[in-house]
Amino acid sequence: MKKFSKFNSKKEWEDYVWSKFLENIKTIKSDERLNAFLNDLFSASEKKLIINRLAALAMIRAGKTYKEIEEALWISPSTISALKKSFRQKGAYQSNRYYAERSKQRKRKEIKGLPPQTMFDYWFNFPFPTKTGRGRWKFLYYQG
Repeated sequence: MKKFSKFNSKKEWEDYVWSKFLENIKTIKSDERLNAFLNDLFSASEKKLIINRLAALAMIRAGKTYKEIEEALWISPSTISALKKSFRQKGAYQSNRYYAERSKQRKRKEIKGLPPQTMFDYWFNFPFPTKTGRGRWKFLYYQG
């Protein structure tokens, strides 16, 4: 295997290691050896995650509702949604956190179109309430 320093980025190294992993999987001819290899590689909880994702994908393909999948597999609707999005986009699985962050980035791009405003400008233009005679909490009734 190449030295880590030979790669330009961590992503390049990860892609290389993944391709070597897949090559090694292909060379295993016996089901028993493959099973032993995967049992050594994955913990019980990791196997459960993989099994649940595969089952959820099968249920999504079968047209089951989120509620049915959630009750059968005990996984969250956000996980089901992320699996469904990844499945439809024919890409690698991305967690719901990825899709939420992507949504935040889109919103930030939309907000960037606003003119920059300093804190002084904000307070200078702040609409302070007028006297309404409603007592101590009059600012709550401001209709400016």
